[in-house]
Amino acid sequence: MRKLCLWIVMGFALVFAAQEIRVGTSNTYRPFAYIDEGGKPSGYDIDVLRALQEIDANLYFVFDPQAWSALFLGLDSGKYDMLAYQINKTKEREQKYLFATLPYFYGTSELVVLEGSNVRGFEDLKGKKIGVGIGDSHAGFAEEYLKAHPELGIQLLYYKNSPPQIADIKNGRIDAIVDDPIAIVQTADSLGVSLKSTGVVLAKTPVYFVFGKKQAHVRDMVSEALQKALESGKLREISLRYFGVDKSQ
Repeated sequence: MRKLCLWIVMGFALVFAAQEIRVGTSNTYRPFAYIDEGGKPSGYDIDVLRALQEIDANLYFVFDPQAWSALFLGLDSGKYDMLAYQINKTKEREQKYLFATLPYFYGTSELVVLEGSNVRGFEDLKGKKIGVGIGDSHAGFAEEYLKAHPELGIQLLYYKNSPPQIADIKNGRIDAIVDDPIAIVQTADSLGVSLKSTGVVLAKTPVYFVFGKKQAHVRDMVSEALQKALESGKLREISLRYFGVDKSQ
């Protein structure tokens, strides 16, 4: 009986010793961060953080899946301690926020079209429309490319998340999307739409967990656990399970 009580006390001590970290993440960005059929947060980004919990028992993540447009506002207001949503570094973000000391994923920004489309590159989209996400890095890369090629006359349409983009490319309102094909193709499949990458890559970029300026201690704890996950091969294991290739480095 005394041993049982001791184990219970120790269990409570471990729970209360753990740092509760509020994570802003996505509710629709398959396969990275989304709500599964059971109503639970799921995806690559989520599983990476859950693996970090196993490495460091002082970490305890509480997930709050929201639309992209709400996340940085939540970080600014203190609603979240960190964000996990396939976020790239920018000069503006580095001035306002803290980033983990190493990435947990390497993504690509590619030109994506409907399966069966004859579009092979931007030159086939003269005078047409391309969909991008509001404020995401893929939009930035598309903007840079089109600024350097004004002769194409391509218009960008901005979306809060992927499903409306996919609906619009299906109905012909836009002719292509710039996004990571891993994410957009899988999301489209779940909606009954077949997309493919043209193979045109605008950028390959590292993806980081992002923290509020007052969360340096959380950044350091997460970064240390992330380094151990990389060295042990745990990140590679999760990446292979989701994508069939190692996208962790």
